[in-house]
Amino acid sequence: MRTYKQLSIMAVLLLLAAGPLFAAGSAEVTREGPTITVASKAWTEQLILGNMLLEMLRAEGYAVEDRTGLGESDVIRPALHAGQVDMYWEYTGTTLLTLMEHEPVGDPDEAFELVKRWDERNNDVTWLDYAPANNTYTIMMPEEDAQALGIESISDLAAHIRSNPAAISFGTNDEFYERQDGIRGLEELYGFEFDPDQVRFMTTGLTYGALREGQVDAAVGFGTDGRIPAFGFINLEDDKQYFPVYNPAPLVRMEIVQAYPELPELVGRISALLDGETLAELNRRVDIDEQEPEDVAVAFLREHGLID
Repeated sequence: MRTYKQLSIMAVLLLLAAGPLFAAGSAEVTREGPTITVASKAWTEQLILGNMLLEMLRAEGYAVEDRTGLGESDVIRPALHAGQVDMYWEYTGTTLLTLMEHEPVGDPDEAFELVKRWDERNNDVTWLDYAPANNTYTIMMPEEDAQALGIESISDLAAHIRSNPAAISFGTNDEFYERQDGIRGLEELYGFEFDPDQVRFMTTGLTYGALREGQVDAAVGFGTDGRIPAFGFINLEDDKQYFPVYNPAPLVRMEIVQAYPELPELVGRISALLDGETLAELNRRVDIDEQEPEDVAVAFLREHGLID
């Protein structure tokens, strides 16, 4: 197993080797201070979020360097600590569960304070305001069906199943159904049980199609997936906060915040706008409508008056 130090060295070498592929912002720079290197992971939501940071900072006159799409946390994190990356969006649950090895937390404020305090004490980086969007597991239903049954939350679903044990067919993968911290724990907390004969097993990515085609009545998915609004689904409210929270927030080196003390307030304008419905819609534009992530990011910032 590679050590964290080895990962740091690898990340630095990767960045140095890739340096010529990334260009600094071309807009006129009006602020004095260090260049801000913006990174992201390489999938849709992360590319959109990374480009939001990049374009807003560029429009505000900061010198920026684009390293969006760099890689997963095991690449970006060491690079951040080594000073080769300055800022990227991370998820509270990812840091809490993977790096801190903390038990799952369902309260957004609690999770945020835990990761913020840990990173400031141990890594000289801080978290800026988190977005309300929560890219965690979700129980989905077609909106029309849920409204007809009066189901808005998982508690509503549980009550319906208790009264009608075989009424709801459910799509899930094998592992998540069997895990104690998966569906089993959900059933225990909410006091119900899916009828085993009504459970349909499939890979997670197929649950969306099965739900859309009426093969199941409810299914497990991820809260900000673009297919949720595209296919007319809703996320049932996790009113007992069973699933751990995965709120995205910009993670930034303290040195950059010290150089630009106005940065938290500025970037916080983006976070405040990103609830789950909004982020799912932005993801839909890329994954369903095949728009480019940077175009979606720019259009969103312009729509809300954050850039010209």
